[in-house]
Amino acid sequence: MKRIGITAGLLFVAYGIVRLVDGANGDHGPGLSWTSGHLLFLLGMLLFGAVLILARAAVTRRRALATVATVLGLIGVAAFVRVILVDLIVGFRAGNHAAMSVVRGDYDRWPGNLGTYPALQVLGPILFLAGLLTLAVLLTLEHRLTAWAPPLLILGFVLISANLDLMPVGGALLGCAFSTPRYRPGRLRQPTA
Repeated sequence: MKRIGITAGLLFVAYGIVRLVDGANGDHGPGLSWTSGHLLFLLGMLLFGAVLILARAAVTRRRALATVATVLGLIGVAAFVRVILVDLIVGFRAGNHAAMSVVRGDYDRWPGNLGTYPALQVLGPILFLAGLLTLAVLLTLEHRLTAWAPPLLILGFVLISANLDLMPVGGALLGCAFSTPRYRPGRLRQPTA
């Protein structure tokens, strides 16, 4: 879980950097930066989905709560993946930045009429954060993550939500939440007599 969480955070950092490069001319997409950035973001989200599953497996107490948190978090991941896939399709289909808005109208409802519910676009990130944060708190209570993990997750999400240009910093914080050393009681040295 630790390596996957760090890798997912690093992919968010890479996406954020590519996004900053892509927007240097004032517009984001379409083109190589748009596509490569969104592919990095997609991989990062999928890895955070794996983190949710692995974190759920690592929780030894409060397993019902961990299961609910995992399901909610995975629904959030699915919502993010949907948005990323739409962005990728729009980037492939549009010839320039102005055409992206026109093309997006063809795909915003995909799949079915899902995109006609704007609450889902707001709810997805909230569910993802709620699931990941709940699991981090549970693992912190079991001394499997340090107490810094939940605040790092919250701070990372706040930065990303405040401004997508802060994605490199936010992604680093999300990855750092899983790089904090774990407390292992069996590893402490016992005093010798």
